[in-house]
Amino acid sequence: MRKFREIIFFLILLISISSCEKKKTVEFEFEKAVMTEIFPSLVDSICVDSRKMLPPPMLGVYVTDKEGHVSEDSTKATKVQLIEYRKWKKDRERIEKDTSKVVIAFDPFLKKGDFRFSNNNNLEKKYPFLETYIEDDDTIKAYRFDYEKLKLHNNFKLKNLSEFPKEKFRNEIYDLKYDFVFSGVLYLSRIQFDKQRRSGILEAGFSYCGRCGRGFIIFIKKKDAKWVVDKIQRTWIS
Repeated sequence: MRKFREIIFFLILLISISSCEKKKTVEFEFEKAVMTEIFPSLVDSICVDSRKMLPPPMLGVYVTDKEGHVSEDSTKATKVQLIEYRKWKKDRERIEKDTSKVVIAFDPFLKKGDFRFSNNNNLEKKYPFLETYIEDDDTIKAYRFDYEKLKLHNNFKLKNLSEFPKEKFRNEIYDLKYDFVFSGVLYLSRIQFDKQRRSGILEAGFSYCGRCGRGFIIFIKKKDAKWVVDKIQRTWIS
């Protein structure tokens, strides 16, 4: 009788473990499907053509009014400044017409994000799972996202970060010469969903030019049977 009970207990334990693993697999596949659906919009929302981020050169001198507001007086521009400005404008016009693919280095291994630093009360009311976010028993800490077959917009093209030369020094990736237009490096985290699977949150970062970059918390939601980017909150800038 005791042996029979042990067998029953063992079978129940196996069924329980199997059911739990099956649930995790279903949830994991759901997460990957949502990421696939919103990925092109994420790239559009975060990435930029870094060539367009170069500001125009100074044209004139800075002047301060009585209220302390600083502005640029272009009527006092020097010949050298005018030459530099015309060159910048000509380069900008060339870039705007350029139809070349803009390559973004992307790390396809998505890891869990950490959203605990968010203290925005309004966002917490709209997304209550932010308040109760804790590490669950998900054994999958990171996974490789299959982005290669997805169609992107705005001439963006992703290239696996591992295909770039390994950096010996910080920001070396931005100083190397490429036979393509290189714009920056994109990072994304895994998605954390609410219990109803109607909204989610993930972290993102985009760095460019070696010293510039921006970090975000991205809120997504299901709208009319489709997943969309709902709100983007900047968390850091450099």
